[in-house]
Amino acid sequence: MLTPTYRLFVLMLAATALVACEPKPAAKADKAAAAKPGAAKTDTPATKKASAADGVVARVNGVSVAKADFDKKYTKMTRAFTKRGKEIPAGLAQRYKESILKQLVDKELLNQEINKEKVAVQDDTLTQEFADYKKMFRTDDNFNRYLKSSDITVDDIKKNIRHNLAVKLLLEKQGDLNVSDKETKEYYDANLKRYEIKEQVRASHILIKVGKKDDEAKQKTAEKKAKDVFKLATAKGADFAKLAKEHSEGPTKSRGGDLSFFTKGRMVPAFEKVAFALEKGKVSEPVKTQFGWHIITVTDKKEGRQRTLDEVKESIGKLLQNKKSRKAKAKLLTKLKTSGKVETFLPKAPAAKAAKIGKGAPKSNLIKVNPNKKKALKAMPAGKITAKPKVTIKPAPKAKTVQPKAAK
Repeated sequence: MLTPTYRLFVLMLAATALVACEPKPAAKADKAAAAKPGAAKTDTPATKKASAADGVVARVNGVSVAKADFDKKYTKMTRAFTKRGKEIPAGLAQRYKESILKQLVDKELLNQEINKEKVAVQDDTLTQEFADYKKMFRTDDNFNRYLKSSDITVDDIKKNIRHNLAVKLLLEKQGDLNVSDKETKEYYDANLKRYEIKEQVRASHILIKVGKKDDEAKQKTAEKKAKDVFKLATAKGADFAKLAKEHSEGPTKSRGGDLSFFTKGRMVPAFEKVAFALEKGKVSEPVKTQFGWHIITVTDKKEGRQRTLDEVKESIGKLLQNKKSRKAKAKLLTKLKTSGKVETFLPKAPAAKAAKIGKGAPKSNLIKVNPNKKKALKAMPAGKITAKPKVTIKPAPKAKTVQPKAAK
C-alpha cells in the first residue's frame, strides 16, 4: 500500500493525464510478436510494413499503438483552437503530435514493465485515491460538469489513477524513493526565503470615487464627502462596516469595505503605506489614490516570520519525493527504449521553405532596385542575405496637377 506521501503526486499525474483525456488501451500484441526485445531502436520512424494509414502510429516491442487512440488525444488537445474556428499553426500541431505519440509510447513501455514485474494495485487503494481525486472538485455537480466538458468517464479517470499508482509501485520496486531527514534539511536551508511568511494586515475601507480627469468641482465635492465620512467613522460608537455599506462607492461595499488580509505589494503605494503604518482599530484620515479618496481602518495584523522546518517538513518531503519519482521514471524509460524496440509511424513535418531572394524571386512594382546592384542580386543564391544590403527605394512619381480651363 502506498504511503500518504505519494497521494498528491498520484493525483497530480491523474489530473495532468486527463487534460487530453485517457485513451483506450493500446491494441494487443500482434500474434507474431514475441516478448523478447529486439535491437536497440528507439522512436525511429519506420519505412516498412506499417504506417499511420494502417491505423497504427507506433509499435512497442511488437505491440501496436492504435491511431484511434492518438487521434482521440489530439482532438482533445486541439479543442481550444477548433472551438474558436481557428487553424492550428503547423509547427504547434507537429509539437502536439510528437508529444502525444511520446505519451502513448511511454505508457505502453511502462505497462509492459508493470506486467513483467507483476505489479498490482489493490482495489481499496484505488477507491481511496479516486475519492481523494473527486474531493478536488468540492461538489458532485462540479465533478459531473468536468466529465461532460472533457468528454471523459469515471472509468477513464480510474484507469489513469490505477496506471499512475502502478507506476509508483514499479518505481519504488526499482529503487529507493524515500527522502531522508538530511535531504529535507538541506533543501530547507537552501530555500529559506520560500518559507517566509510575510507581514500581513487586514483592512477595510470606504471609497469615495473621483478620477484625475474629473473637473475641479467634482474633485472638491469628493474631498468634502470623504472628510464628512471620516468624521462619522471616528465618532464615538461608530460602526465602520455599516458606514461602508452606506457611503462606499467601491466593490467591497457589500462586505462592509473588507479587503481581507494582504501583503506588501498588493495595493497601490499610497494606500499600502497608510494601511501598514496604521494601528489596529484606528481609522485613517482620507487618503488620495488614482481611484479616489479612501478612509481606512485596520481590523487585524499578522507579523512576518520564518516557518520552521517542522511546519514544512511534510511538504518538502512530497516535493523531493516527486522529483525522485520523475527522475527514476525518466531513467527507466530510457533503459526500456534502449533495450527494447520502438517503431513510430508518424510523418515528420516538412521543413519550412526559405523565401527567394535574387534570381527567380517574384517581381514587385513597389521597390525599384538600383540598376548597378541588380546584376549582383540576380546572381545571389536563393536564401542568401548580404552583410549590408544596399537597396535604393525610389519614391513614386508625383501626380501631375491639371488646371481646369476657364469656361468661355
